[in-house]
Amino acid sequence: MCAEGLSAIIHRNEEAGLLHDCSIVRGAPTISHLLFADDCYFFFRAKGAEENVMKRILNRYEEISGQMVNYNKSTITFSPNTNGNDRQEVCAQIEVNEVQAPGKYLGMPMVIGRKKVATFKFLLDRIEQKLQGWRHQNISKAGKIILLKIAAQVIPNFWMNLLLIPLEVCEGIEKRMNAFWWCNSSTAGGVEDYKQCQPTGNEADES
Repeated sequence: MCAEGLSAIIHRNEEAGLLHDCSIVRGAPTISHLLFADDCYFFFRAKGAEENVMKRILNRYEEISGQMVNYNKSTITFSPNTNGNDRQEVCAQIEVNEVQAPGKYLGMPMVIGRKKVATFKFLLDRIEQKLQGWRHQNISKAGKIILLKIAAQVIPNFWMNLLLIPLEVCEGIEKRMNAFWWCNSSTAGGVEDYKQCQPTGNEADES
């Protein structure tokens, strides 16, 4: 109920022309705010005193709901074309610190720049961490298949359904899974041991 009230206040200010929402690209739907549990993202222009409007909205929300905004845990990110003076003024008015990367929202990175491999490196780390815990266990081939399909492969599925994962990251996921498949329980190797864990001879023919 509190979130609905906050959303209504924001829409009211948008209709009055006091706030302007944002669009990622031309023709895409515009977004003014995202609300989930106690996480909130607000989008507005860094000009036209819109930061003052947003500050008044947050103050009004605190008065109505009795909830307090934790500004120490709140941050703001600007588009690259925002000049330094506007950045400083907005940060001072809203009382938040600027960060270059806003982090994640519902598990998804909020900003994906040109270094896409570095952005999605966390997928490789999560899969490697999962596989590392299984390498020291005596697991049959059938057990490995179940673990790879049910536990390991589902990790990147959520992101792959929404975003284009870089080919280098996909290849890294495949290499880690192949290394786990071909290494036996006594081999603690990771990706660096991939060549040593490749099938040879009759074993390769059987595969």
